[in-house]
This record gives sequence, C-alpha cells and structure tokens, in this order.
Amino acid sequence: MSDIYLEERIPGRVYEVFASIQGEGLYCGQRQTFVRMAGCNLTCGYCDTPQARLPDPPICRVQKASGEAGFEELPNPIFSKTLVSACGRLGSEVVSITGGEPLMQPEFAAQLMRGLRDSGFSTYLETNGILYDALPAVVQYADVIAMDIKLPSSSGIDDPWDAHARFLETASYTDVFVKTVVCAKTSIEEMKQCVDLIAEVDPRVSLVIQPATGLDPIPGDLLFRLQDLALERLVDVRVIPQCHKIIGVI
Repeated sequence: MSDIYLEERIPGRVYEVFASIQGEGLYCGQRQTFVRMAGCNLTCGYCDTPQARLPDPPICRVQKASGEAGFEELPNPIFSKTLVSACGRLGSEVVSITGGEPLMQPEFAAQLMRGLRDSGFSTYLETNGILYDALPAVVQYADVIAMDIKLPSSSGIDDPWDAHARFLETASYTDVFVKTVVCAKTSIEEMKQCVDLIAEVDPRVSLVIQPATGLDPIPGDLLFRLQDLALERLVDVRVIPQCHKIIGVI
C-alpha cells in the first residue's frame, strides 16, 4: 500500500483532541497533546473514558487553544493532516495517541504518527497491550510505548497473559514501559505472573504499579509487598497514582 493511498484514502475516527498534563506512568507531569481515538476491544472495570469506547462517534471535539475551555466540533471520519494541524496549535512537543484503543485503527494510527513525526513531534502511544497483531504497523513510528498489563482482579479481563507477552516482545524494540492497575483484590500470584512476563522479555523494562482510583482502595502495606516482589526480578519498579485525578485536570 503506497503512502499516497494512505494519505488520501484512510481517515480515522477520533473522539477528541486536547492539551493537558500526562497523569500516568513514567512521564507523569509532562505537558502533552492528547489524540483520543475512538473504539476499544475491552471493557475494563476501571475505565474512566467509557465514552471513547464507542467506535463511530459522529464528531471529534478539538480544543481551540491550550488552556482554554472552548472546543470546535469536526465531523468524523477525520484525516491525519487535520489532526497534525490541530496538535500544532496546542503547543506541546509530545503527542499522546490514546483512546479507547488506538490499535483498533492501526493503519490510521500509523499514518497519523508518521505525520506527527514528520512535523517534529514526539509520539507517545498508550495501549492496552492486547492487539499484538496490529502493533507492527505502528511500532516504528512510536518514540515511547506505554503498555498496560491487565490484571484480572482490577480490570475484569480474563487470561490476557499470552497476548500481553506477544505484544511486549514486539514493543521491546522501542522505548516501552509497562503500567498495571492494582486494587485491594490484587493477589501476590497475579503480580508475580505480571513480573515474570516482563522479566522473560527484558528485566530492564520499567514497571509502574498504579493504584486504582475510586472505590476498593489498595492498602499501603499491600503496595509495598507488590513492589518488593516486582523488584526481585525487575530493575525499575515505581508506584504512581493517577496524578491528573489528584490535580484536577482532564
């Protein structure tokens, strides 16, 4: 498939574009522009953007300027050139491709991320780490991959381990870190399975343990135990909450 065909023929469906502060993971606190793509293959119990799971929103909300409440509404599907231009107006050097799940639209995501790079942006791919078949289309255009590992106790997703392992094997060829959400029901056995999965690919891959926001808070002593367990096999393990919820930004 030629680049010209991709540029002219493949629009995508996007829920919103906005500027904010990255609230999760290793890059917590960094100013980023967020392109929230529509559609998701999962229904995680802790999802805080369920509206973005809908695969076919009629409009894409685009923030008019960084720090302002005003949004314009553009019709979906939308072309990557329009999105790159919108990112340029919002001012951040890093663009997070998030969702929903961006890899539900792999060709469009690849086109968008290539266009962003060509325009001087760094690209940050946020993904649930399940769709390993789609990752090869975009991995070469990702400067950073923030990959989830879905623990059944917190996400409600059953037996994702094989898909996560295959995903991380491909993602490990770029700058990737793993984030996993934990709650009071998270077991030592689950965390061990998560840590073993990462260590078997590369123990230098950073792991962020993220306490679930809201109900069912995880006790502090359990967080210590989970981090201690992870540090037995991994080099870098951090406990970081959803900081954007704490400081009150989207």
